[in-house]
Amino acid sequence: MKKIIVASVFCVLTGISVNAQQKTDGFCAHNRQLKETFKLYPELEAGYYANQLLMNSRVDKPNHNNLEKSTALYTVPVVFHVLHQYGNENITDAQIYDAMAVINREFNAADPDSVNIVAEYDTLIGNSQIDFKLAALDPFGNCTNGIDRIYSHETNNGDAPSKLNQWNRSRYLNIWVVQIVGTPGAAAYATPPASTDGGGYWYDGVLSNHSYVGSIGTASVGVESVLTHELGHWLGLAHTFGSSDLINVGPTICNDDGVEDTPPTRGHLNCPAGYPATWIDCDTAGVIVEDVQNYMDYSYCDVHFTPGQVNVMHNALEGISGQRNNLWTDSTLMLTGVTDLLLPQDPANPLTVPVCVPVADFSSSSKTICVGEAMTFSDASWNAVVDSRAWTFPGGTPATSTALNPSVTFDTPGYKTITLAATNSAGTGTETRTAYIYVSPKWGDFNGPNLIDLEGPSANWFIVNNPENNHASFQLNSNTGYNSSTSYKLNNYKDVSNADLFTDDFFYNFRLGLNIDELVTPSFDLRYTTGVTVSFKYSYATNATQIADITEKIKVYYSNDCGETWLPRNLTVNGSPVGNSLTGDDIVTGGFAGLTDYVPLTNSDWKTASFTYNPTSLSDHARFKLQFIASDYASNLYIDDINVGGTLNLFSDEIALLDLNVYPNPSSNGNFINVSYTAQNNPVTFTLRDVQGKIITSEVLEATNSLVNHTLKNTRELQSACYFLEVQSGDYTTVRKVVVL
Repeated sequence: MKKIIVASVFCVLTGISVNAQQKTDGFCAHNRQLKETFKLYPELEAGYYANQLLMNSRVDKPNHNNLEKSTALYTVPVVFHVLHQYGNENITDAQIYDAMAVINREFNAADPDSVNIVAEYDTLIGNSQIDFKLAALDPFGNCTNGIDRIYSHETNNGDAPSKLNQWNRSRYLNIWVVQIVGTPGAAAYATPPASTDGGGYWYDGVLSNHSYVGSIGTASVGVESVLTHELGHWLGLAHTFGSSDLINVGPTICNDDGVEDTPPTRGHLNCPAGYPATWIDCDTAGVIVEDVQNYMDYSYCDVHFTPGQVNVMHNALEGISGQRNNLWTDSTLMLTGVTDLLLPQDPANPLTVPVCVPVADFSSSSKTICVGEAMTFSDASWNAVVDSRAWTFPGGTPATSTALNPSVTFDTPGYKTITLAATNSAGTGTETRTAYIYVSPKWGDFNGPNLIDLEGPSANWFIVNNPENNHASFQLNSNTGYNSSTSYKLNNYKDVSNADLFTDDFFYNFRLGLNIDELVTPSFDLRYTTGVTVSFKYSYATNATQIADITEKIKVYYSNDCGETWLPRNLTVNGSPVGNSLTGDDIVTGGFAGLTDYVPLTNSDWKTASFTYNPTSLSDHARFKLQFIASDYASNLYIDDINVGGTLNLFSDEIALLDLNVYPNPSSNGNFINVSYTAQNNPVTFTLRDVQGKIITSEVLEATNSLVNHTLKNTRELQSACYFLEVQSGDYTTVRKVVVL
């Protein structure tokens, strides 16, 4: 199976019309998911239903529908884990604070929309007397505002293994915010208490699409009750329409949730026509008026729980299932800091979270850029309000900044290290990222057609992008390439057989899906090359056993602006077009990996893929990128023999007519660098730079229409390094690499 099947409640809420507070379509996979779970873990089924019966039958406590609540019976510490890739799914603190305000007023019978409740249920408004509070101390006793932000591709999966960095569920209610919820069309899902007992503790909690968290920011008025609905499930409540897998729409039989004071209902995707003046009878005899305004329906005109539902939730909080009975104890509230705040408070926050030291974090508009081009950095610091910030950009203009989103240019090529210090009254958090940005010179590393077989020094000129800095990353690997040569290996395999269940490593293979890694070639000057075709050899095995499950992909792109923007190309394998990605049968060359550290053994384990490229006047520093998008079945990928083929047009290129020779190359300290060439109609300029772009020497040789031999000045005592010799004749320029050993 593709993912671990878990005992979760998946509530799918789609097609919401925000203005009308209605949904036009939807279903809930609650019972379907439970059935799948019980197939895998049959020992859970009897306990689950026994626990549900117990929660519905225990004696009610007094004052559950007392609307004049003074002191909460239960206080539950909460942490929001925001999984993001610096997009709009990285919702603001303010949106989370708004969501907390919404669930607290709805759980405590303070929903302002409750004035619209119909007469049949205006005496059945249950006050749960449950307060949800953002944690002030994390599991290690550190100051927190109750919001944990994690950069991860799992925001695009939104399934059980996406529940990263779970805080101890006996002390915290964990809520994850993601870009996409795993079940198609889903808004959110939650786990009922008894479905997470034993080894299932790690998928306890609530997971929600960011646009259903609160009523502001990326959310909107009309969807704010989604978290209330899910927290009802988390506290043991079923849908008001009972155990049906899908909502029954139309004149069909009614279903029951097992709570005495909630009537049978069919469930509704929309508020009834004419709401609230008219209502809907459940059966044809018109005997039962359905409680469409219940938070556990789908109507989106929901305004209340019933006292009976409150009884179920209280029973859940006092039961051992899911360790809910530990959440609200005095010791837990002390350990999570929600009742014993000794830290300075944030006066601007209505939820009274502490003022913590910021966690510095940032993103950039791109990871590669041309020399002299501007790029933008964005402060994404979290855990506290930032009063001031200090950026450091060595080699940049400006070199320092205090702006929220500074724009910076770099005038020298190479890798750049970026630092951000975020400060408030509690202290300073600092983040330094070494070699975070690559600034590319505006000249090609290679001229015209060229084959990179990864055996020489040019193998190290590739740029490796590993956005999450995780285990899977392209690295040079000896004896694993075509003809047992050197190759680039993307190591997706990790042996977790002896991993501790309490570490993320144990779930590594369930969290590969949609992870992205990239390998970027050196640059090529292809302005004078025609018929360009780029090819590469690849070897790959999969852990999938069905073709339909082989969803991992290889895609290719090109860039003419130093990687600031990338454009896709279509691929061909063995002469057959395969579209814009290698996947399925096309990507697999080595068969089934079998959860081993796959290595190609013979040349028959390799295939060759290719794509075309049309050079333009901007193609003086073209780069190509291979991107791998993993699935949960991904295994190791190997890349070798990157070949940029085509025909160099010698007669249109004055540089080619120079018949230029640079020698000795490689050179050594103590030797001058020499050039010989056949001068044409224009003087020739030679400029030698180091890898940072600093000019070592620059000379203009005026000779024309003659043979020239020349020793470049200031080149005798060069340090061991790589240098770039820029050669310009008329309107034409080329660059040659010079290595000094």
